[in-house]
Amino acid sequence: MNQIKQLENTGVLQTLLFLGEKGKTKITDIPLGGSKTTLYRALNILTKLELIDEERRKPFTRYIQLTDDGETIAKKLSEINTTLEAKRDHR
Repeated sequence: MNQIKQLENTGVLQTLLFLGEKGKTKITDIPLGGSKTTLYRALNILTKLELIDEERRKPFTRYIQLTDDGETIAKKLSEINTTLEAKRDHR
């Protein structure tokens, strides 16, 4: 499958943007309007694309952070989002 096509899955772009803004975060603190299944599917895709790293701490805490490539993509997404919001505000 085309790598960029995987980013079209629900929650993937929102998760990248959130992690780009917040940095290292507990999974339970990632706000996603969908279900937990949506979040875990997004995290699985981002892991396969090597855009996030996971750190597990005892007993059950999981932290997620962007890799260098993930940070690069999140920054570009943030720029795109800013441009789109500016266009909306001018209407």
